[in-house]
Amino acid sequence: MQCVCQQSFHVEDVEELESDEVFARFQCGGCGWTVGAEGALKKIDPLVPAITWSDEANYHLSRLPPYLASLVRDEVETFAQGQQHQIVTYARMVTARNKGQVEWSPDAERRLANVPSGIRTMAKTELERTAIDRGMPEVTVALMEEVKTRYFGMATGRS
Repeated sequence: MQCVCQQSFHVEDVEELESDEVFARFQCGGCGWTVGAEGALKKIDPLVPAITWSDEANYHLSRLPPYLASLVRDEVETFAQGQQHQIVTYARMVTARNKGQVEWSPDAERRLANVPSGIRTMAKTELERTAIDRGMPEVTVALMEEVKTRYFGMATGRS
């Protein structure tokens, strides 16, 4: 992005908001003008020219031992580049550490087996995508109930 003074904007910081929303702050390298963009991660990602870590992802990275932090940073950034992501959020950091995979709790696997075969694959895909988007390491019964409520407007309250 370019400012009206013909200089490029650089990313100052990225804050994670609710769910998959972020707020990115950009500053002009010439005149110092600052502008922000808030919205879904998918919409803000293309505005960021290089891999940028959110404040929350940086915080979690800083909690690791120094020798491990550099390895995790490299692993996560390589995964982000492969996925064509420019912003590394905590959820994306967890996804990268899980190699884009999520586990299934035993209870959730049993519940999935009860889903009619015609929609089981679609349900499994949506549940895994939702877990990955949220940075969850596994699909749980609670997540299944939430997704069921979102799509069908009902929940059984069973576990």
